[in-house]
Amino acid sequence: MKQTAVNLIKLLQDHNMRVFTTPDVVTLSKLTPNTASQALRRLASQRLLVSVKRGVWVNTVWGDVNPFEVVPYLRSPWPAYISLYSALAEYGIIAEIPHAIYAVTSAPSAVYQTSIGSFRFHHLPAHLMWGYEMKRAGRTNYPMADREKAFLDLIYLALIPRSPLQFPYKRTRRWPLDLKKLRSYALQFKYKPLKDYLRRNMPGVFGQ
Repeated sequence: MKQTAVNLIKLLQDHNMRVFTTPDVVTLSKLTPNTASQALRRLASQRLLVSVKRGVWVNTVWGDVNPFEVVPYLRSPWPAYISLYSALAEYGIIAEIPHAIYAVTSAPSAVYQTSIGSFRFHHLPAHLMWGYEMKRAGRTNYPMADREKAFLDLIYLALIPRSPLQFPYKRTRRWPLDLKKLRSYALQFKYKPLKDYLRRNMPGVFGQ
């Protein structure tokens, strides 16, 4: 590797840069955009980095990067967070482990096929982009919906005509969800089909 690339990988490690953009590197290293791009491509050719989107890189030197960490970068500058089947599986609410990573975003829906995973982003209106927080586990850090919001995101999107999403399958007698929070969240959606679905399938949510 040329010296610029060697110095760059040390810089990335020193600053704990696990997922980052080319502009991040330009700002941190003071390299020109062209020089930074060349150095990053050189590191990728050595399999020290992986490009998941033009200008978005994963530092594979760490060896423990969770694909969830990539989610906010793929639809930037629009917000995005892990939800739907991926969040529900992570919480143990559904038994099926999705083959793709499911997320929602205020940007248009999109699919990304990368060497570290398949990502499926589904559009939510900007006023519904809430109910998530940054999850931390070891060195990983990523935005994920809480269980009730992930559940309602999925129901809401599955109710849209011609939606590619299906309702979650319940294997136990009751969903392991906070019904009071579910009701509060559902009312914030202000979407009658969602409320009607809950009345039919989870009558305890609205006290029936």
